[in-house]
Amino acid sequence: MSHRITSGNRLLFVTEPGGQVIEEGQTVDLTEEYPAGIDVSPFYTIRVAGGNRVVSEGAVTFKLLMKVNQVSFLTLDQITVYPGERFNRTYNVPGLGLGIKAEAENGSGVDAVDLVVIGFKF
Repeated sequence: MSHRITSGNRLLFVTEPGGQVIEEGQTVDLTEEYPAGIDVSPFYTIRVAGGNRVVSEGAVTFKLLMKVNQVSFLTLDQITVYPGERFNRTYNVPGLGLGIKAEAENGSGVDAVDLVVIGFKF
């Protein structure tokens, strides 16, 4: 799959403006619309930024998954954020596709999260 991407930053994924709501103990596939994962292959690096909204009732764990042929292959990273916390990390491109899941802890009530993925090419 060959894509011609000009240099600079490109928005690859963002949650809806209201955020993604997750019930306690549930796991949500944030990238469900992308069976092969978010296509990160044309980029050198990606930036993943996200957060757990202040109104959330418990911790949420984001799982970044490398995908190959529409199958989750390896865990790239796992990040736990508590209500009001955010994260911002940069990675060398981990292959062809990136899947992201968010998991709310048991007994935490309802949580709301936001996430964005940006690709960078020189």
